[in-house]
Amino acid sequence: MSPAGDYLHRRGIHCESACQCNILAAGGHEVDEDVVFGLDGGFGFSFYPSSGGAPDIVVGKQAIMPLRAVRLMGVEVGAHTPRSDKGLMKLLESAPAVMARVDLGLLPHWGMAGRTSFGGYFVNVVRAVDGDAFEVSDPAFDAPVVVSADALDAARSSRASPPLNPDWRVYVFGPQRSAPRLDRVGPVAVRNLCREVLKPGSRNLGVPGMRTLASAAMSWPESKHGEVEDVDLAGNVVVRDALSRQLLHLGRQIESFGTGGGLFRPIIGRFLTKVSEAAGDPRYAEPAQLFFESGRIWQTLGAALLERGAADSRGELTSLAQEVADAVRSAAELEKRALSALVTL
Repeated sequence: MSPAGDYLHRRGIHCESACQCNILAAGGHEVDEDVVFGLDGGFGFSFYPSSGGAPDIVVGKQAIMPLRAVRLMGVEVGAHTPRSDKGLMKLLESAPAVMARVDLGLLPHWGMAGRTSFGGYFVNVVRAVDGDAFEVSDPAFDAPVVVSADALDAARSSRASPPLNPDWRVYVFGPQRSAPRLDRVGPVAVRNLCREVLKPGSRNLGVPGMRTLASAAMSWPESKHGEVEDVDLAGNVVVRDALSRQLLHLGRQIESFGTGGGLFRPIIGRFLTKVSEAAGDPRYAEPAQLFFESGRIWQTLGAALLERGAADSRGELTSLAQEVADAVRSAAELEKRALSALVTL
C-alpha cells in the first residue's frame, strides 16, 4: 500500500477489526467487519484479576491481533515497535495508516486521565500534524481526532495494564491479494473457535473464564473496599468506593470496550449467519441465535452497572455484584450450548 490519501475514517464496533477494515478499504478492498472478526479467531473471553482495590480486567477475546483474517486474504502485515515520533512518521511515509495498539485510558479524547487502563485497544494513526501531533482514527468516534505526540507515546508505551500492555506495537499492512471464500474458511474458523473457547487450557479463558468471573464477582464486596480515585463519564476526577469502581469499570467494558459483551456476541452471531448462508448449512442458525441472546444478557448487565454502579449504598453495590455473577453464569451456559452445537458441525 502507498499513502495515496485514500484513507477514510469510519466508525466500527470492534476496534481491532474496524481498524483492519478501514486500512484494507484504503487499498480498495471493502471487507465486512463481522467477517474479519469471525475469521480472525480471537473471539472468546479472558479474565485477569487485579490485586487490591484495582478493578479486575475482563476482555471478550482470547487473542489480540491474531491476524488470521488478513493472512487468508494474502495480506502481508509487518509488526514494528517504533519508540519515537520520527519512527512512527517514517512508517507513515509508505502506508495510508499505521495500526497502533494503545492504552485507551491514556488517550485524551476518552477523558479517563489514566485512572482506567486497557492496553488491548487499537487505533489507526493516519498522518503527522504540525510535527508534534498525529491524526488518529479511533473507530469509537464519529470523526478523526488529533492527539499530541507525547500523549500518543504515553498510550503506546503504557505499563499500567498488565498483561495487556501495548509495548509500542504497531502494524503496517501490505496489499490484499485475494478475497476469503467464506463457504470454505468459515467452517474452519468456527471449529477453531469452539476448541479454543470451550477448552482453552486455562481457567481464566473461554467458558471457564466466565465462570471464574462469576465466582470473583461474589467476592468483590470483600476484596474491593476502601475509597479510590476514578474518572466519571464526563472526565471528572471523583472519589468512590472501590467496589463501585469495579462495577462501573465492568459496565464500561461491556458497553464501550474490553469485553464487548454487548457488542462481540452479536458480531459472532452475524458471522455465523453469514457462514450459514455461504455454506448453505442452516445448522449454524440456532447457535447464532444463542449468541444474540447472550449478547442481550451482557447488554442488560452493562446498562444496569452504568446506571446503578455509582450508588452510595454498600448494600446496593453488593446486590449488584450478585447480579453480575448470576448474569455471567447465564451467559456462559448459553455460549456453552451454542459452541457445543457447533462442535457437531
